[in-house]
Amino acid sequence: MDKRYELNLEVKNSIAKALFLLLENKSLPSITITELVHKAGVARASFYRNFKTKEDVISYFLLTLLNKYKEKYSADLAHIARYDNVLRTFQYVLQYEKEFLLLFKEKLGQMLLDAMNTYIIDSTDLKKEKQLYKYPFYSYAGALYNVIYYWITSGCKETIEQITQAYFSSLHL
Repeated sequence: MDKRYELNLEVKNSIAKALFLLLENKSLPSITITELVHKAGVARASFYRNFKTKEDVISYFLLTLLNKYKEKYSADLAHIARYDNVLRTFQYVLQYEKEFLLLFKEKLGQMLLDAMNTYIIDSTDLKKEKQLYKYPFYSYAGALYNVIYYWITSGCKETIEQITQAYFSSLHL
């Protein structure tokens, strides 16, 4: 891999990590770019070379998480809502409980839902499909997002197996 590309990834990841560290004690609007680059240990120009806004940093973080998920588990369009796929999704989400909770606290959950929708559409061949064929996939992402939201904001009291069962039970209300 290109050395400059690797260094740029390191800078972007440092900025994303620093933003979430700052979000532990401050709201997103109150975090300055100066604070952010200082916490990340990068130059101000590095921020602006990679991002326009703090929200862009969050989008980058979410897309990076979803790409890591995609690398680990390929998207299987025919079986996307299978029990084992949903279970491993909750296992993966739990690794980022703190970051998701910070997003929800900042009322930025829509960014996660948008990233999930993009992931599902881009990971499958749905871009070229007719509109009606896409609705079940958006429904899947929306239901999954809402369960993730409630589970995380409630303190992840249920086990991964219990929350997966709850997800499937909700589909048959």
